[in-house]
Amino acid sequence: MKKKFLSVLLIVAVLIGMAGVSGTQTESGEQKADKEQKQQENEQTAETKVEIPPENEEEQKGWIGVILNGDETEAYTLAHIDGIRAAAENVSLPEQDIIWKERVGANDGCKSAVKDLIRQGCEIIIANSAIYEEAIKSEAEKNPEIDFVVINDSKTELTNLYNVHMDTYEASYVAGVTAGMKVAKLKEKKKIPAKSFDEKKNVKLGYVAAEANDDAHADINAYYLGVKAVCKKVVLQVEYIDAWNNSDAEATAAGDLIRSGCVVLASNTDLDAVMQMAENAKESGKCVYAVGRNSDMRQMAGKAALTSVVSVWSVYYTELFDAKLNGRYMEQNWNGGYAQGAVTISTLGKSASSGTGDRVKKTEEKIKNGKKQIAYFSTRALDGILESEKGQEQ
Repeated sequence: MKKKFLSVLLIVAVLIGMAGVSGTQTESGEQKADKEQKQQENEQTAETKVEIPPENEEEQKGWIGVILNGDETEAYTLAHIDGIRAAAENVSLPEQDIIWKERVGANDGCKSAVKDLIRQGCEIIIANSAIYEEAIKSEAEKNPEIDFVVINDSKTELTNLYNVHMDTYEASYVAGVTAGMKVAKLKEKKKIPAKSFDEKKNVKLGYVAAEANDDAHADINAYYLGVKAVCKKVVLQVEYIDAWNNSDAEATAAGDLIRSGCVVLASNTDLDAVMQMAENAKESGKCVYAVGRNSDMRQMAGKAALTSVVSVWSVYYTELFDAKLNGRYMEQNWNGGYAQGAVTISTLGKSASSGTGDRVKKTEEKIKNGKKQIAYFSTRALDGILESEKGQEQ
């Protein structure tokens, strides 16, 4: 009886022990599951923090908003960026007071950028291209408390809209004198190949232009007149590419002109592909030189570059910022040329002919003091200028 009782106790103890072990295993499994779930939640939270910035992060605030059709890798846009930064420094305006919008599309893209800049507190909004003209005019009408600036030669009656136009034809004329000096020297030394003369013994020159409009005709005609002021027997072939920011189209047009025998190339576009093509041709042994646009291009084309037509944007932007900071009057339809120090040509390249510096200096002085009037005719190409079909259709 005693043995039977002990046996029963032993069985009960074993059962209790098994139950205890089983309970411990179940509890351990639940803890493990809880741990894995919490770990997953922590990982998700960490991912969320990386993807979504804190709600209380402050948006940049500014006083001046700048809408750009390109970025600082492009000569035209870089000229505006440098001009605005220089002007800001001239009037002691902190860099953080300027908000930049790069590669902005026309129309809806521009309007969206304007709304962002107004929300960020900007009181002056600058659009660096004529492609924004309609959008900026529309936004200026809707926001009379904001001052708007657009680069074009239109006139406006809106008191908060400012139009800016650089008389680059003046600098184009001077650049033409530089090119003419080079052509004259090449002819004198008999270094121009036979294919670079036409049937009338005129030396072939080339020009790549973005559009066939009045501004383009003014620049092209003035450049041509500058060349002929030094070297009479020249003909200018013009290729229009219908694009301001298309390096492939620029390069193709420049290549066509080089193959046709053009000795000096010039351009009125936003990029530097024409200068690059001229430099490549020069390095390969061809008789090719070039006049650049918007910036000094000697560094990228040390052998081909003669000079560049340059707008000094800091002149206008300094005047604008100073007027707005000090409550002074600012001309709404602003034109700037040599007299205002707003246009010039860049430092002459190593390939420029001897005596060019003196000739350029005298020409610039005559333009500045009004003794030299450039009859450039903006509505059509002058005789002696051969336009591509796109130009003839204009």
